[in-house]
Amino acid sequence: MLALVLVSAVALGLVGCAPDDHVLSPTAPPLEGEGTLPPEPSNEVVGINCATLVSDQVIYDWGSGNFAFDTTFVPEAGSSAAQIAADGGLACRWINLTSQETVDAAVTIPAADDLEAAESAAAAAGTAAPEFGDAYFHAIGDVGYVDVFSDGYWLTLESTWFLGAADASALVTAAVAALPPLD
Repeated sequence: MLALVLVSAVALGLVGCAPDDHVLSPTAPPLEGEGTLPPEPSNEVVGINCATLVSDQVIYDWGSGNFAFDTTFVPEAGSSAAQIAADGGLACRWINLTSQETVDAAVTIPAADDLEAAESAAAAAGTAAPEFGDAYFHAIGDVGYVDVFSDGYWLTLESTWFLGAADASALVTAAVAALPPLD
């Protein structure tokens, strides 16, 4: 009984460890035979959710198990993620549990003219990142941005962890592979 009381006290004490302004869900991979947390609903425009775009396993491996999904993410006004969200696309954020630095990923299926305008803006702002196909990398201050244009999709990722396009490689590769084919 004492062990149960101690475990409960420790668990209750850990609840207050997450920042008050974010509700985080763990990204640790499930143990063999365990189920995962139920995924958030799929985005209507893209047809997938954040856990499909960048799986828990991918973010766990890339971030050494130190990132959590931010269920309260609202893209900053003026950002590519905000533009994508306004277009009805999917916008996701993961937070480093130590530094509180973030990784944002957003994807949409824009109209042809909007896709062309987004690609032109990305090309003008950055340098080609041919390892991802039709893609560009640029940095503003200490934040790196990768914009990928693939089969009618516009995918963007941003983080202070991206000093170059290669730093986002595992996340970009997984996200592009997760995009469902368009009819």
